[in-house]
Amino acid sequence: MAATIVAIGDELVSGYTLDTNSNWIAQHLRRLGRPLKRVTQLRDREQEIVEQVRRDLADPEVSEVFCTGGLGPTPDDRTFSALAVALDRELVVEESVRQRIERRLRRMKDAGLVGEADLNEGHLRMAQIPAGAAAVLHNRVGTAPGVVYELNGTRLFVLPGVPPELKAIFSEEIEPRYLAGGAAAAVREVRLQFAVEGRFWPILKELEETHPEVSVGSYPNFDSKELVLRCSGADPAQVADAAAALARFAESLGYPVRQSAAGGSG
Repeated sequence: MAATIVAIGDELVSGYTLDTNSNWIAQHLRRLGRPLKRVTQLRDREQEIVEQVRRDLADPEVSEVFCTGGLGPTPDDRTFSALAVALDRELVVEESVRQRIERRLRRMKDAGLVGEADLNEGHLRMAQIPAGAAAVLHNRVGTAPGVVYELNGTRLFVLPGVPPELKAIFSEEIEPRYLAGGAAAAVREVRLQFAVEGRFWPILKELEETHPEVSVGSYPNFDSKELVLRCSGADPAQVADAAAALARFAESLGYPVRQSAAGGSG
């Protein structure tokens, strides 16, 4: 089973903001033994969000969907309203979120950061979530809530797009409660200097047939002049065997070989 990410925001697809959230989540899912199937970036358009979330939830290979961004207090933040449509549920005020926003505003007023602590329409929108959440996750960094839905064997995690808030909710709430217990894939790398990537076609094609359960990729770095041949999979013995075959082939071409066991972090 795999996970998907739906990253929402005009600023992402227009190139103003780099989607570091998806990269960060992908790294953590890999280390937790949760493979990521795809990342989709979308505009702040309700119908587009509805269609993509429904598509991911209907995918039989997907067990977790992470939806990020669009939970703020402005009119262009449409994620919760879109999810209400996608899940065919009403928007309801989550009282715990409303109270947290109210407390935060009072603290900001006491600190002289805002002139008033009254909730406006934008603040109340942040507290409106689709009904039937399995859990509302604590956000100690900001005001937008993290939310979890259990949907016919698939979990939908809804997270704010502000990176410190997303990371805190994921690390403190989602990972220990929902993602613990997985085993990271075994990873081995063969690193070569000044290697010509195209010369490795024969062995890469052969490994596709002889080691179908091992993912083998070729990653040239033009800055360091290094070619990384990376093998990953659930069976450490199969991964090691594939990496050894790559190393032997590289040596037959006259390349000095440096191998590394990258564990789950390579």
